[in-house]
Amino acid sequence: MKWVVSALLLVCASVANAATVQESATEDNGERWFNLMAKALNELNFEASFVYVQGDRIEPYQWVHGVDSDGRQYEWLMQMNGPGFRALRIDDTVSHFHPASTSYSIRSNSISTMLPTAFNQPFAEVADHYRAVAVGGARVLDRKAQHIRLVSRDDQRYGFSLWVDREHGLPLKVLMVNQHGEVMEQLQLTNLSLRSVSSDTIEELSRVERPPMFDELQPQQQPKLPQQPRWAPSGFHLLKAQHHRLVLEGTPVDHYLFSDGLAEYSVYLTEANADSTNGMSLTGPHTLHSQLVANLRVTVVGQIPLDVAKQVASSVQ
Repeated sequence: MKWVVSALLLVCASVANAATVQESATEDNGERWFNLMAKALNELNFEASFVYVQGDRIEPYQWVHGVDSDGRQYEWLMQMNGPGFRALRIDDTVSHFHPASTSYSIRSNSISTMLPTAFNQPFAEVADHYRAVAVGGARVLDRKAQHIRLVSRDDQRYGFSLWVDREHGLPLKVLMVNQHGEVMEQLQLTNLSLRSVSSDTIEELSRVERPPMFDELQPQQQPKLPQQPRWAPSGFHLLKAQHHRLVLEGTPVDHYLFSDGLAEYSVYLTEANADSTNGMSLTGPHTLHSQLVANLRVTVVGQIPLDVAKQVASSVQ
């Protein structure tokens, strides 16, 4: 009888070890595909069009990326509907052109309007807080694609599903999903052409008159309130802390911006008035949570679960 029990224990241990090895292999493959995508976004010449969907909002875009003979990157993004938002990246400078408001430039290695900044970087930059799991193959845009899931290691952030071209590594479809698997926003390529961007196009982009740097247009003021957020989810780092006035209302606020490379959220602090209601919460592509903390109105907006947003707001002291 003892040998039967021992044999069963050995079988169970072998199954568990095999499952661990298989899980490790899928994560290794997931990281490998992610890194191929990052390399493709930095090195390949391509022209693409895609549709961006967030709730009821559906927007078509044109996207061009080129690398000149000196290795300098040129990236162009243009909104095809509405007022015609455009963005131009030349190496580490991104210019945002807003027909209905002020245009400006910032320092960045990617146009993060649609794709997170971390997509252009090695997976090691976010590996402490996400797992990359290679799920399987699929057909997207009539191309063979590899499905990768980016899973939060601590449930304090949203996850992603990516489908990348098996031949070149470019992302063909991207979903941002919450902790319940619900799709918060998505991007789907509708056309992709991999070819050298003409020297005329690169020359034309290099001659575009770019707007001033954002700091020159609106000199940064340090936060004025003594209170500030004292807690952030693991892996989220403070990118910006400044005082300014809200564009529409003119209300003075202290603004704190946090990011983990894939997701962002903002914290706004303003003095509460006598008519201030206690608070509100909304969930969707961007969670919104507002509450009163002592004599302050604290508002958290971003790509984080509602319970995390509440914890961020409650940490303001």
